[in-house]
Amino acid sequence: MVPVSPVRTNAPRLAFCARSSSRGGVDGAWWPSSTNLGVQLPDLVSILGLSIGEVRRVVYDPSAWPPTPPRIIKGSNAISVDPYPLVASDTIYLIGTHSRDAVLYVIPPKCAVSVVDHVLAAVSDATGPMNAFVLRHLLGHFTTTAGQPAR
Repeated sequence: MVPVSPVRTNAPRLAFCARSSSRGGVDGAWWPSSTNLGVQLPDLVSILGLSIGEVRRVVYDPSAWPPTPPRIIKGSNAISVDPYPLVASDTIYLIGTHSRDAVLYVIPPKCAVSVVDHVLAAVSDATGPMNAFVLRHLLGHFTTTAGQPAR
């Protein structure tokens, strides 16, 4: 059985921002509907392929995700999916063609829609670069404000 978020929603699951050049810099935030990367990555790869070119490799932190197949097939392309300890375990790194890449902060699938809405809005509305540490703080703030225990 694949774990999914308890509430089905049409709420946005991805928001972009400018990446900070500091440690843990991110290009946006992503809210997957489960922790099964093999199921979640094809759609993400399709969307990010529009900005970074065809995605060739995805790197995830194995301390934050269950084991994932070493490849996913998207169309006629095999995309390498590799576990590797990252600077921020709650990020995922996608490498596209021509040395373009994207780093996304991953919002846990079990987060409440209202919390995710606030976090993704903050990312979209950011006037400056963002990093995983700021997004982690925002997630904790909005979770506590919504009356849920902070993660």
